[in-house]
Amino acid sequence: MRRIRIKAIVFALAAGLFGYVFYMRYWIWRDCIAASQSSCATPDGSNVTDGGIVWGVIALGFLAAAVIAQFGRR
Repeated sequence: MRRIRIKAIVFALAAGLFGYVFYMRYWIWRDCIAASQSSCATPDGSNVTDGGIVWGVIALGFLAAAVIAQFGRR
């Protein structure tokens, strides 16, 4: 069993943070965004767009970095 590396933990936490932002800014509102084909006004007045998917891409990048940091060669 390998020890968990600090770098992997930091990358995993960053992936979790960006994943949460992706969920809050895009995933919840994806049907509304698709229906309007541009952006969607939320009940609290925020305007979300399909550009929110970028947060998911960043989260996947940090997740990949965490896996490489933990299991990759030194």
